[in-house]
Amino acid sequence: MTDYWLNKLIFELQGPDGKDQWSNDRANVIARYPLLPEVKEALLQDDIGTLLPLMNPYLMRFFLLLLGHDDQQSIALLEKFQTDNDRERLNG
Repeated sequence: MTDYWLNKLIFELQGPDGKDQWSNDRANVIARYPLLPEVKEALLQDDIGTLLPLMNPYLMRFFLLLLGHDDQQSIALLEKFQTDNDRERLNG
């Protein structure tokens, strides 16, 4: 199940100064949202494994770009979290 406030935070970072806010004042950005402590910590640590099941896939893509991953790096990172069942279901 996705986390509304996490997704709202990432969605709002898509604004013109979002990357600057995230890069320079991450803790204060996070503090504006009523997030669970484990979600706050995952954001501070760039813990994609914790955030992945809670975030809309399109927002996750944006978040990875925000962190400096290009598309190829993002794909490689996300593939690490796929199970064999996921791969079979997606790739046949």
